Amino acid sequence: MRTIKGTHFIQREHPELLKDESSLSGGNCQVAAWPSDQTEAAEYMKECLEDGVPVTVSGARTGITGGAVPFGGAVVSTELLKGIQATPSANIIRVQAGETLDSVQEYCKTEKPDMFYPPDPTETTASIGGTIATNASGAGSYRYGSTRRWVAGLKVLLLSGREININRGDHRFSRGKLKHPVLGTITLPNLDKPQPVKNAAGLYILPDMDLIDLFIGSDGKLGLIVSADLILSRKPHAIASFAVFCNEDQFWELRSDLISSSLPMRELEAMAETCLPFLEKNTEKSYPQSKGWVLFTSIDVASEEELDIILETLEMILEEKGISIDNTWGGFDEKERKRLKELRHLLPETVNRIISNISSRNSMIHKISTDTAVPPEKLEEYYRTMKNILLNTGVEYVIFGHSGQGHLHANLIPENSDQLLKAQRAVELISIEAVKLGGTVSAEHGTGKLKAPLLRLMYSSRELNDMNLLIQSISSC
Repeated sequence: MRTIKGTHFIQREHPELLKDESSLSGGNCQVAAWPSDQTEAAEYMKECLEDGVPVTVSGARTGITGGAVPFGGAVVSTELLKGIQATPSANIIRVQAGETLDSVQEYCKTEKPDMFYPPDPTETTASIGGTIATNASGAGSYRYGSTRRWVAGLKVLLLSGREININRGDHRFSRGKLKHPVLGTITLPNLDKPQPVKNAAGLYILPDMDLIDLFIGSDGKLGLIVSADLILSRKPHAIASFAVFCNEDQFWELRSDLISSSLPMRELEAMAETCLPFLEKNTEKSYPQSKGWVLFTSIDVASEEELDIILETLEMILEEKGISIDNTWGGFDEKERKRLKELRHLLPETVNRIISNISSRNSMIHKISTDTAVPPEKLEEYYRTMKNILLNTGVEYVIFGHSGQGHLHANLIPENSDQLLKAQRAVELISIEAVKLGGTVSAEHGTGKLKAPLLRLMYSSRELNDMNLLIQSISSC
């Protein structure tokens, strides 16, 4: 196992370990390790516990909440934990934590060409361990759900270095209690109200849930994920993807019609009115109706006959809304789908690039964004509140995201310390409104270090204390 020691040496030779996509500054650690297998990882975790050294788990560092940024102690990187193998089950593969979403999909293309792994976060270089730790989702979660739904088993190293294997279905809570041969008796916190359907804030809590779901989305607080058994799904006959350029009224009407339709949509995404002007200003791209909204949808197609029905249905809906087919991009082959995905992904990539450039001049600046979500039927109301809060900051912003799930991201681009404070306050106000509407402060990115303070807006002191006690209890096993 490779290890290096010395704060200044790590800062000089491996600065990548001290930051992630959040651009959060101030990262530091005294020691870093790259275990190549679970035995090395277990020995190192145990050593850190015995020496009283706090551990930060580092994956591909694609997160935007600062979760992988260490502030002292040790970093344990999963970078060398590689390998994908088949299992006796035709639709399950065993994947080491350091593999990426890209590598899993490439494996499927060559070894299981009729199958795919449904979770699709924007950053396809994200590590599998990281996506499980945050219960990552993405555009396709409208149809396929988040990562949790696609994990059949986990191998986890507790902070003590002790290994546990958790298979879905082996251990279930009953009225919030469970007895486990390694973890002992576990009692879940009693929440004042049920958690939102799409939620990545705090521990996942359901009175009769499977034990594996407690570890998925736990932000690395319950241990180091070494490997996972991932569930694959059969590919559809085809995927029809569309980008509809429209005005705001047309967007909300079209969104409503699509949600109430019987179309088998895998995603229903949005870019609000500031997004296209932002891209045209900061890239060399140009778009039709560049001051309007964009609605994205992809639809799973089971047969050629169904494709004809889908096209006829969509064309009818667009005509009813007065949307010209000339203002719609659409395609069925890989090239056209790639063009639409590049448009969606270009927006957060451009924001990240600009923030990184500003941060290089002012280390206090980091990414400021919301990950809030509300019940889908309340999204239009919520968007208008969000927009008013953002306009009052005077800070440049864009709003985009998973409109079908009531989950829009506001990305703010502060250019100085004063704007940073205004942006942070705006995120807090937006989060307060989300919770009022029955939503969450974090729907898919976890809370990490940057969003951890928002938990108090969603949970009582008692609930947070009970979650921390549960974390401490499992950590001591």
